[in-house]
Amino acid sequence: MAPTKEEFIGIIKEIREVIASDECTECSCPNIRCELHGDCYNCVRVYRHFGHHVPRCLQFVLDKKIASISQTMEKEIGKRQKTPDEYYDYRDAIMPKTDI
Repeated sequence: MAPTKEEFIGIIKEIREVIASDECTECSCPNIRCELHGDCYNCVRVYRHFGHHVPRCLQFVLDKKIASISQTMEKEIGKRQKTPDEYYDYRDAIMPKTDI
């Protein structure tokens, strides 16, 4: 569902506050010997060009999403209930199997 105009403005304000702050200004990638270390814009461009997985510094975001999806699926997927024997008895009584 699309945000309302007010919610959209709130999101933009939050984005601008993050950009203005010192939060997330240093490269968090553990591969400090990479020539693109600290150059996030070009790092993401290279990953997109080659169709690689997300850069290491952003993998935690993907990990959180996958964990959330996995948790949701675990709640929804389970063993099917066993069909009660009386259902089969009823089936056999009203619709006996005939050799085909």
